[in-house]
Amino acid sequence: MTRASEPVRVGGAMVGGRGDGATHVVDGRLTSAGRLALVVVCGAVFLTALDQYVVVTALTYMATDVNVSISTQPDRIAWIVSGYILGYVVAMPLMGRIADVYGRWRVFALCLGIFAVGSVLCVLAPPLGAPIGPDTSTLGGSLLAPFYDPIQNLFGLLRRLGVDASSPSLDLLVAARFLQALGGGALVPVAMAVASDLFGGRRRGLALGLVGAVAEAGGVLGPVWGAFVTNAWGWQWIFVLNLPLVAILLFVGFFAVPRARGAREPIDYIGALLFGISLLLLTVGLGQQTGGADSLSLSAHASLDPRFLGGAAVFFILFVVVELWRRFPVISPALFRRPAFASAAVLSLLVGVALIATLFLIPIYVQTLDNATPLAGGLALLRVTVLIPVGALAGGWLSSRYGCPPAGALGMVLIAAGLWLMHLWPAHPDQLHFTAATVIAGLGFGLVIAPISTSALTASPASQSGTAASVITLLRMSGMIVGLAGLMSYALQRGRALAAQLPGGVSLDQAGQAAQTILHQVYSDIFGITAAIALVGVLPALLLWRRSSATQAVSEAEEYRSFVAPLA
Repeated sequence: MTRASEPVRVGGAMVGGRGDGATHVVDGRLTSAGRLALVVVCGAVFLTALDQYVVVTALTYMATDVNVSISTQPDRIAWIVSGYILGYVVAMPLMGRIADVYGRWRVFALCLGIFAVGSVLCVLAPPLGAPIGPDTSTLGGSLLAPFYDPIQNLFGLLRRLGVDASSPSLDLLVAARFLQALGGGALVPVAMAVASDLFGGRRRGLALGLVGAVAEAGGVLGPVWGAFVTNAWGWQWIFVLNLPLVAILLFVGFFAVPRARGAREPIDYIGALLFGISLLLLTVGLGQQTGGADSLSLSAHASLDPRFLGGAAVFFILFVVVELWRRFPVISPALFRRPAFASAAVLSLLVGVALIATLFLIPIYVQTLDNATPLAGGLALLRVTVLIPVGALAGGWLSSRYGCPPAGALGMVLIAAGLWLMHLWPAHPDQLHFTAATVIAGLGFGLVIAPISTSALTASPASQSGTAASVITLLRMSGMIVGLAGLMSYALQRGRALAAQLPGGVSLDQAGQAAQTILHQVYSDIFGITAAIALVGVLPALLLWRRSSATQAVSEAEEYRSFVAPLA
């Protein structure tokens, strides 16, 4: 019999006992402290997942407050979304090992603190970036004044490098979103580590699935929550409301979250930094609007910057070299020698491109062409996101019964079909056409989750299953970042060509019905291009892992149940 005062080893970590503040597991069963710990980490994951897409339905209002036109500078506004995803990409691969070294509670508290600071800075970004210094006659202005000159100097440096820094408020908002994500993205692997500590054997798969389901729920509800809050009180309250929730989680977590530590393996900070810098330079270099910033005219265009693209290539080469020599790399190159894993990685990248185009464009489509409210945009997007969990369940069943290739290929075909139907939308689609396209695409996005994760995990050594899961997630988010930048660059080029037909290069903001026609054409083109990209994904889907026996099929189903939900 294990006494309640003694620590219990679960999943390679000491859980409960002296110095831990609470006993979480007794005789292999969770105590009330253990259940509370799971609730706290899941609550933190839900909150940070909520913020991943919470802004997509508030972008039109945010654009107004940072003095950027969403119609004529979509590449700039897209960074509010891309900045958060970039922070996720940088943080997620590292934090599982960091939590092992420094303890679950310390990293959990640090990550929530970073998330809260980022939330505060999101609210302060417009006044900090104002063209005139803060009003020192007020308390808020006097607090912000010391930061004003350094920030303006930084923007001056960016302008000299050729980066569009014409809206300091927007740039500060993007930086704040990036900081938010460094904390928010890190909480996912920390929560998974806590769940692994608390549960052993087959129950661990259930716990990891719960963490993944909570993260998925946050992503599904994020756009609707953002629309509701923006409609009621303004977009700043999206971030203000984070603060009391963080305070509650920190207070309860202090007593509940275990202090367990695992294996003290080296942490590949250098590899993660090189990859993050490479991705950032690539995203900036893909294109930004130059000339005629206030209109889509002949003088306004998106240009590829060879300096940033060249820098991205250099840092990526350095990253590959470092990873080849590391004993514990953040991304193991050896995994890509396995065809099934490589196919899953490519497919995850393409799914990321298609997913971000859908999440970003649908709310903007209904708000700019139908003059709909943010809440209407959120409800429109909900038709996609709510079908993803349904598709994920169907994809798991199809993968276990018929193998990964048929399920993956069917999912990509449905994504392509849904996006092509969006390409055919008129400026004001009726509810039948709108619902058909979004439901089909949502089912497709759900269907590919299980084939991708099952193929990647089955093709990887058991000792690297955690790394494989992180890599697949990282590549999907990388596809979202690069895809959004590339598609917005195309939108500028296409808008420029169409605006050339307007008399005298009239601003889209002043062109009335002609502007609506141009915007509709640009949106339709992007949906069509993304549909083609999704259709290309059928090829790697057909190369996913194929089971070779009934025993392997059972093993695959077990792996799916254990790991697929966190990848959603």
